[in-house]
Amino acid sequence: MADSLLVYDGSNPAFRAAAATVTCRLSNIRPIRWESKSVQQILEAQFNAHPFVFALIEDETIYVGAATIRRILEEYNAAKPLVETLEGLYPVVSGPFGRVVHGREPADINGSFSLKPAAEKQLVSLRQRQEIPVEATDTENTDSEVDESDSHDMPNENDV
Repeated sequence: MADSLLVYDGSNPAFRAAAATVTCRLSNIRPIRWESKSVQQILEAQFNAHPFVFALIEDETIYVGAATIRRILEEYNAAKPLVETLEGLYPVVSGPFGRVVHGREPADINGSFSLKPAAEKQLVSLRQRQEIPVEATDTENTDSEVDESDSHDMPNENDV
């Protein structure tokens, strides 16, 4: 199964931390910044624009705004009254919150939408986890040939 993608405003350290917290507890959801070129291409393909949105892309569906809140809380198995309350609050508070914290108001798009084929095409590479090979492919380079000039960039136990 392909990973779901959480689209969030990555321009703020607090939101980066929040996205990391949400996604570290849900191994099937990976964060991706709204500002990224890939997200902008997906939004253009889906909405014919670049709306400022909080979204979750899952399977063939994109959840936007309040629907994103609902879907994430459902993944956390949150109580139904909590889900309904927060989903209902999102449209009310997202505008003022966006203006104060983001410096812009989120697009007035709430709901779940089937992904358009052009948007799905943009997702193919993003949804695949990148595997790091365990075995080195360069057989000429050995451990004794490691350039130690970069070792000063490595933190030592006193730096942590």
